[in-house]
Amino acid sequence: MSGANYYYFCSQLPTLIPGVPAPMTLEEFDRKLTFLPDADAGYIASCTFPPDRSAAFPAGSAAADFQAFEFALRGEIALLRLAKRPVEDAGKYILPPETGSIPGLRESVAGAASAPDPWERELRVDQIRWQKLDAIERGNGFSREAVACYRLKLAILQKEQSFRPEVGKTNFEDAAGQIDRMSAE
Repeated sequence: MSGANYYYFCSQLPTLIPGVPAPMTLEEFDRKLTFLPDADAGYIASCTFPPDRSAAFPAGSAAADFQAFEFALRGEIALLRLAKRPVEDAGKYILPPETGSIPGLRESVAGAASAPDPWERELRVDQIRWQKLDAIERGNGFSREAVACYRLKLAILQKEQSFRPEVGKTNFEDAAGQIDRMSAE
């Protein structure tokens, strides 16, 4: 597909905003990929979150860059958690080889970890991911790689929507109601 066609395809996509509910599902987005060449659509659809460590992407692609970043990020999170464990437990854990490979990432993770509650920490880690995808996208304009970044961002938003407090409250109330009904029987 020529650059002009990717420009048109990208311009048809709704804007994604961190922390704002996704304007479409991954399934709806993937249906739009039928307008792209099959090889490009297959590559873009394989850009999943969380990424699969065994997935092989072309060197230098958005997917390969994000995959490496994600595993470095997870390594830094593991390292931070490991620091809170007793010293005798440290030898039980093997950190991913990517840990320590990205300058400034450890500090970003430490900043996210300082959030007052788990939900806010998760949102801050997602913001780190989003910033990386923005950086990858900036270097790729209206291209297959920009669309891959879009899909990854959409997947992050969809993950966040599944953890919304309203959903949790509803699920809790449903579970409590079911327990009440069962105990009344």
